[in-house]
Amino acid sequence: RSQPEMQEVGRHEMVERTASMAISDSSDSEAEANIDSEHVGAAGMGRAGRQGEWAEELPWDFGELDPEEDGLHTNELADTHRRSDEAGVNDWVYTERMMYMPHTYFVNDHRQGFREDEELREVQTPDALWLAEQDARYKMRRELFPQLSDDVFIFANFNQLYKIDPTLFRLWLRILERVPNAIIWLLRFPAAGEEHLHRVATEWAGPDVARRVVFTDVAPKHMHIKRGRIADAFLDTTECNAHTTAVDILWSGTPVLTWPRHEHKLCSRVAASVVCATGQGRAMVVSSADEYVDRAVEWATQARHEYTYDRPSALVPAILEPDVRTGYVKHRICHGPTMDIRLQLFMARDQSRLFDTHRWTRNLERGFAEAWRRWVTGEDEADDNDVECVGHELVAEDCALDKQSRRKAQWSRRIELRIADGLATATREQRTVYAPRGGSIWILDEDDGMPAQTWVREMLGW
Repeated sequence: RSQPEMQEVGRHEMVERTASMAISDSSDSEAEANIDSEHVGAAGMGRAGRQGEWAEELPWDFGELDPEEDGLHTNELADTHRRSDEAGVNDWVYTERMMYMPHTYFVNDHRQGFREDEELREVQTPDALWLAEQDARYKMRRELFPQLSDDVFIFANFNQLYKIDPTLFRLWLRILERVPNAIIWLLRFPAAGEEHLHRVATEWAGPDVARRVVFTDVAPKHMHIKRGRIADAFLDTTECNAHTTAVDILWSGTPVLTWPRHEHKLCSRVAASVVCATGQGRAMVVSSADEYVDRAVEWATQARHEYTYDRPSALVPAILEPDVRTGYVKHRICHGPTMDIRLQLFMARDQSRLFDTHRWTRNLERGFAEAWRRWVTGEDEADDNDVECVGHELVAEDCALDKQSRRKAQWSRRIELRIADGLATATREQRTVYAPRGGSIWILDEDDGMPAQTWVREMLGW
């Protein structure tokens, strides 16, 4: 057979082998129990590629299957092999010594590169500027979606379509089922994905829901950022988050709903890091599939709008055209949770840590300087195991947690105590960089003094 055919056969055999192990009982032979963990992971990928075959044979709904669990929770032995390399290890996240930025690792140039409304900002009061932004949203919405009524809530995702996995797409369809006056706006990125996703949406949720999965063409960069304001909320992809796209959307003022789904995958935690840097992380980050759906539904169902009318002012640039008969301009004023977040994002974006490139650069340079100093003095040759490790001991609250959550709690306490001990004796200059001997470098912001242990606790909690 050809090589692709042999790979297909091998993958299918692996899927069958894992299925047999997942449903076996404790009387299985030791040889079967000691299946290699790499085979387990590869088999999960194989099953993901055969939704139709497994849907008929297995009792669960594949559309809701979490790849972190992948059905292996039915067998305790399989779970042991799936993460045998982490068992009993508290510092399992990375083997390298890391350099942690104080707000987000993600750097961007939006505050310098996308200032289309700068002239408008110079002549507006804050209230007038916020009204002008809502007028600009309303105008672009009517231009791009003239068929939509004003009460339709627009969810959006502008990522490449390969980031949409079956589990996530099912969540989106659940949201549309619960919010009849909502659409989800996607890009033809690539165009071939439109027909496929419409077909799957029809099969899974029916034609009425499938019609509310709306596609448009990809826009040039500057227009992509400007029209991002049209969406009422951005639904992030959870397997691989929006990266630059998330920053684009936040710069336009649109809230991003994200779920850092996998603790081991940086690409599924990027958007959480980005939205936390805006100061609105608690409103936009969730911790489970159900919370993801419920938060989106809450945003859409609590959204409302009203209309106000006035005559155009000669002192304010006109955005909406006045009615030819009355001479009045009709303003669509929106309210609800997403508008509360949008107001904070839009009005404070020039002060946001996410868009402060100079601050990000200064912080990184201090981290580089500390890394160089440690290398020159030989301090970095100390092994992490030689450093006094605190926070490992069990506390009463840990006993009720599963193994994975218990490790996470212990790791969080270890970091918090290390930082607290270091800061207790540090000078003012030393407080800008916390670097325990042989450990990672924690860069503390030079101006706002944000407690490092606060954001560590929140991020690990998610």
